[in-house]
Amino acid sequence: MMRPAIVFLFNLLQDVNILRPLVFLAARDCDADIVLLVSHTFTSRDRTALWQRELARLAVDVDAATHVFETSLDVYAVLEGRRGLLLAGSESDLFGHHETHSAMQVAPSGFLKVTLQHGYECVGFLQNQEHVLSHGRTVTFAADVICGWSAPHRLTALVASQRPKLYVTGPTAVLNRPRPGAVPPPVVGGIVCENLHSVRFRAAGAFGPPFMDTFNAFCATLASAGQGVTLRPHPGGQYVIKNKIALPPNVTLNNLPIYDVDLRAYAYGISAPSTVVLDMVFAGIPTAVWRDEAGVMDTTNYEGLTPISRLADWLAFVRDAVIRPDALLERQRAFVASCGIVADPAEVHRRFARLIACGVDGPSVGAVRAGPRDDAPASFRPPSLQAAARDADGRGAPPP
Repeated sequence: MMRPAIVFLFNLLQDVNILRPLVFLAARDCDADIVLLVSHTFTSRDRTALWQRELARLAVDVDAATHVFETSLDVYAVLEGRRGLLLAGSESDLFGHHETHSAMQVAPSGFLKVTLQHGYECVGFLQNQEHVLSHGRTVTFAADVICGWSAPHRLTALVASQRPKLYVTGPTAVLNRPRPGAVPPPVVGGIVCENLHSVRFRAAGAFGPPFMDTFNAFCATLASAGQGVTLRPHPGGQYVIKNKIALPPNVTLNNLPIYDVDLRAYAYGISAPSTVVLDMVFAGIPTAVWRDEAGVMDTTNYEGLTPISRLADWLAFVRDAVIRPDALLERQRAFVASCGIVADPAEVHRRFARLIACGVDGPSVGAVRAGPRDDAPASFRPPSLQAAARDADGRGAPPP
């Protein structure tokens, strides 16, 4: 009999950031074949070939087979006759996830199909108003298991039909570590992250120009004091690069994968609402969330963090980051606690290890390896994990 396979689906460029730590976890902890299944649209999106090189390096590091697919028949040809685990960094019934959604639909029954909450505000898990305007409120998944960052009642976009699939794991980002020998650009002051491609910047108004206008004025003020700042484009959107936006001379561009960026080295972080806000908060640096001055943009899910809009707000935040960072960091710790996100790396590792083992070895073995079952309410566990919990502690049924 063939060894089980752990197959990772890559479709969006940011899927590399999301799945990479799980690829290493699976390769290290499981006796299974590792397969990287890459959609043809992934390669067409990757205009600079940066992420294709990253996948090539990843395949070498874990001795994985790589397949590029164009149709769901290609996916079935790779999976036919095998069993194991199929994991997607992003999957839903939305058009932008068509490739991974179709792959899940044709996967043989011997595969446990898993998709991840791939960002703090993620369609089908936790949406903002701009998401709702663009994608609606009824996003569903073809996966058997959907891995969320926090408890069910906090994932307000999760529709009733999908809630039984939820397994709370926390974000994979806390498992990422910089590669030895990675050479980042020089750290200059704070870091500003742009995600100007996002629906948030166009669904309810044109917010890109105000953001860039304020950023340019901010850079000019810093330059007059002999200071600089780092700009990081979104890994998938790459707005300032694709549109060849001219940047002020005191701006250093950092376009490395997030796992090669030591966010802790920066004095502060600024971004419009985006998952990178959480990355900066987890890194323990003072972090501010930009919103448009009129307050049209929905930032409800970031309430509790420092909000900034006008140039004066940016400058006041930077001043506070220097003279009273502890107050900002305490505010951020309270925010993380209020969100209920599972963010401890050891705990996130344990939960994913348990899930992967369930897919490879069978639910009973997986649950025994993973330890106590305190990761999610039993009523929201996928059936395979409910069975695993019963076998693990010898009880006949999960508690109410």
